[in-house]
This record gives sequence, C-alpha cells and structure tokens, in this order.
Amino acid sequence: SSGINAEYGIVDKSHCKLGASGGDALEMTEEDKKLCQKLSLRRNYIKNADGMLQDFPILTWLCLSANALNSVPRAISKLSNLKHLFMSNNKIERIENLESCQFLETLDVRHNNITEVSGISHLSNMLSLSLSGNKITAVSPSEIPLCVTFLGLYGNLIAEIEDVLSVVEKTKNLKKLFVGSNPFCGNLPLKSTFNVKLILRQTQNGAKRQKCNEEPLDLSEILSLLVSKCPSLKNIDNNLV
Repeated sequence: SSGINAEYGIVDKSHCKLGASGGDALEMTEEDKKLCQKLSLRRNYIKNADGMLQDFPILTWLCLSANALNSVPRAISKLSNLKHLFMSNNKIERIENLESCQFLETLDVRHNNITEVSGISHLSNMLSLSLSGNKITAVSPSEIPLCVTFLGLYGNLIAEIEDVLSVVEKTKNLKKLFVGSNPFCGNLPLKSTFNVKLILRQTQNGAKRQKCNEEPLDLSEILSLLVSKCPSLKNIDNNLV
C-alpha cells in the first residue's frame, strides 16, 4: 500500500526505514504519484532521495526532515509546483537545486551544516525561511528573499549584527525573527524575560538604558536596533514587540 489518502492526495511514508537498505527506493504506482500533493518521508535514513522524487506533477508539500541527506536532492528542481519544503535535521551543506521552485512559500533547513545563504534570493513567494541551527557566518539582503514574514537565524555563527540589521531593514513585511545564540549577542538567547516595550520606550526617548533581570545590556540594545530597522516586526525570539 502507498499509504495515500485519495481524498486529500496525502502520502505518509515516515518512519519506514526506506533508506536503511541503501536502496533509497519508494514504491508507489504512477497513478498515486499523479494524485499526490503532500508527501512525508521523514525519519527514513535516506541519503539520496533523487530516485524517490520522480514524477510528482502536482506535489506542493514535501518533508525530508530527519534523514541523512548531504545535499538538496537534484530531483527537487523538477517539482515546479512545490510550495512547502522541510529538510531540517540532515547534513546538508549548501542550499541548491531550487531554481524551478518559483512557488515556494516555506523552506525549513534548520539544523544542518549550511555555512552560507545562497540559491534562494529569486524565490519571490517565500514567506517562511528557517535557517536556525546551522553554521552560517554572515547574511546579506542580496541572498535573502525580501518578501519573508518569518526568518529564523537562531544558533548560527553570525558575528556582525550589521549583517542582520541590513537584512531586516530590507524585509519590510518581516513579522517574526529568531536571531539569538549567535556570536554577535554573546551566543546568548534574546530571552522572553526582557520587557521589550519598556526597553524600546527608554531607548527611543533617549532615556538611560537599564539592564533587565541583570542580563547584559547589549541584548536589550539589539532588540531596540532590530525594531528600529524594521517597524513591521512583532516578535523577536518569542519576545512580543
């Protein structure tokens, strides 16, 4: 059985050990592939998914999270109707093979080995971009889709806050941002214990900045700088603004 829900076009092949034998094969009929809109291959020890992703003409949602992928499968470049792609918790080193995914709205590549952001600036429909938990050292507005409303950069190796500020300043619709636990903020999270509205009011009025809960002062300054560059922001590391 393919596990397909005929009414909704959903195929769930999670936890099936598809890649354990090294074959990385996916048994589905051609008819099922033509009907499939949503495909989950989560937690399958998959190292190469190219053979599994052939001939899915209307696929819009794909989950390859928690596998053993070293790269973005080349076959994804042929999934031209894809809107949501999840590939967290793999070993991916580079974002690539998304040239034809013009309708992509969600990209989740958290917890991989990515060192730089590339190959996605052309994705003009992108709303949610999750890059947290990688090895990214710098970010640039020329590489980030500026239409995003959610951006996750938490737990990377970004050393300069100017990089993040330059990005958020260009993303005029950004509403939610995760940037804590990077070197520019002392590898500390921007904790929800901060009174963000009070901090912003103090800094905007020119009043003396004060520490909140004895946390380092520069973290509160970071929050203020981010919102000053992007007034549309409503949430920074789960701090409501």
